[in-house]
Amino acid sequence: MIDELVVKSFESPDETMTLKNAKGECVQLGERKFWLATAEPGWKFSRDNGPDMGTEWCPSPHRLYMLSGQMTVEMEDGTRKTIEKGDVALLPPGHDAWVEGDEQVVWFEEELDG
Repeated sequence: MIDELVVKSFESPDETMTLKNAKGECVQLGERKFWLATAEPGWKFSRDNGPDMGTEWCPSPHRLYMLSGQMTVEMEDGTRKTIEKGDVALLPPGHDAWVEGDEQVVWFEEELDG
């Protein structure tokens, strides 16, 4: 239940995650975490972040809204979709993703439990 008004800004995030060619900024409202994520042109999860996590497929689910740029997502079974500005997407665990083109990709997501 929501019982108080809370406003936070990504201008002063509660948490920042810096990865190779990508960054996430988090604000927490009650029990929920919200992320503003940025990936630079050339970023690819399996090459840039997967090795540090010991995997080539992202193990986390995502529910996101794309603010700018284009990102292609490929599932382990070969299914592939491109997400672009204005799209809302659900990504189950077991995906790779990469930036398409020369534009930085920015998306907003609510952190999901496994």
